[in-house]
Amino acid sequence: MIANFFQKTKPIHAIIISMLFLIYFLATIIFVEQPLFSFLLIIKKLGLLLVFFILFFLIRFINRKNYLSEMNAYVLLILVILFGTFPRTMQMDNLFLAHFLLLFSFRRIYSVRTFKSVNQKLFDSGFWIGIATFFYCWSTVFMLLVFATALVHKKNSIRTILIPIVGFVTPLFLAFTYFFVTDDIVTFYQKLTFVYSFDFDIYREMLMLVPLVVLFVLTFMSIGLVSIRSASLSNDLKQSWLLVIVHFSCAVYIILMASSKEGSEMIFLFFPIAIILTNYLQLLNKNIFREIIVYTLLVLSLSAYIL
Repeated sequence: MIANFFQKTKPIHAIIISMLFLIYFLATIIFVEQPLFSFLLIIKKLGLLLVFFILFFLIRFINRKNYLSEMNAYVLLILVILFGTFPRTMQMDNLFLAHFLLLFSFRRIYSVRTFKSVNQKLFDSGFWIGIATFFYCWSTVFMLLVFATALVHKKNSIRTILIPIVGFVTPLFLAFTYFFVTDDIVTFYQKLTFVYSFDFDIYREMLMLVPLVVLFVLTFMSIGLVSIRSASLSNDLKQSWLLVIVHFSCAVYIILMASSKEGSEMIFLFFPIAIILTNYLQLLNKNIFREIIVYTLLVLSLSAYIL
């Protein structure tokens, strides 16, 4: 029983999840990318693999440190399955780099709950979003998550609003200075030009339509049921849950506005969906329902390679 096996966290779980990700990673290279193999390609893919394990460590750290879910291996398992479901997200491009940088911002955002060094955390959150924006300008949307954090934790003063804005502007100002000095200011403006598209043709293809429908049905069902349960939880947990929902909403908005819709933009959804579905799995009393959901997600990931 897979769901029951991952209900706790042990070293063996990390090994199995790592092996599962490696299978998805190799399958993406062989069946999706189909590149011409070379020594340089192997080096690049090994480097990307290392970055992925850092990414998983960061997400695990954010989750554990801020008690976004209980102590189990569901978050990493669901995260790996999501990468397998949308193999285009396993490419080193600007969206991937932006998401990776945003994780450092999320780490600071969710830790505001401790009320330690709040101003520094708000500045750092804006700072990392500013850097991520330079790689993918729609990353700016996550500034809403920073402001929501200040509001939820009752830190909604003029000062707490200005601090993350200053943090956000700082790396952009440094980048502007560099491009101005090198007489390449056009490139700076190009990187910060918001280009959007409402062409959703790719989402109508079975390869994207099936997993998207299933994931969104499960996610919205989870949000509804867990939100009802959160009414009886402590304020701390309710606030964190509300921020996860805001996080998910920001990610959905970015995907809707993304100029290039090819699957790689789905990476922004992975963190909030993994947290949301994990909380839903924890809520279920019967193992059979957990098994159905986990097996559904696994089968869903196979659709990326057989449809």
